[in-house]
Parts: sequence; structure tokens; C-alpha cells
Amino acid sequence: MDKIIKIHLTRYVGNHPVVSVSPDRVFEIAEMENAVVVDVNKQAKKEYGEGPQISCSVGDRLSREQAIQIADTYETTLIAITAAEETTSSVLHG
Repeated sequence: MDKIIKIHLTRYVGNHPVVSVSPDRVFEIAEMENAVVVDVNKQAKKEYGEGPQISCSVGDRLSREQAIQIADTYETTLIAITAAEETTSSVLHG
């Protein structure tokens, strides 16, 4: 039985400390449904599935390109978090 993989991403925005410490890795996998790990491209400019792959799981931070790859491949939700802990939610295509 094939189950739909759902990935819930968090994006740190605004003046959140993660943005100032690592601005190239502001996306984080917050939760995964029906998967333990997913593979994404290590090098952003490659076609999906080509070149070196890295396995990502809950708690891993992602580049913008890796987050887009996940959104293009799986059912994905995205929640923005600022330092003030405000949250907004939007659904990405997947």
C-alpha cells in the first residue's frame, strides 16, 4: 500500500536568530508523515535525483533549493516563524 508522504516545513523569517546565524539554511523539516527520511540533491543546480544525494529527516535544515525540491516532490506545508513566535501558514504545491 502506497501512502502519501507529507512534509511539514518551518521557515525562519524576519529577525529570528536562525536567519542571522545561517541565512542560507532557513528552512527546517518540522514533521514528516509516512516517511522517516527523504533524499534531496546536495547540489542545488542539478536535476532532481542527479548528482550527490543527502538524506534528510525531522530537524534537518535545508537550503531554499532543497525546500523547493521537497515541495515539488511531496505534499508539503510551510509555516513561517519570526523571533516573536508569530506563525502564518500556507500550502505549497506538491
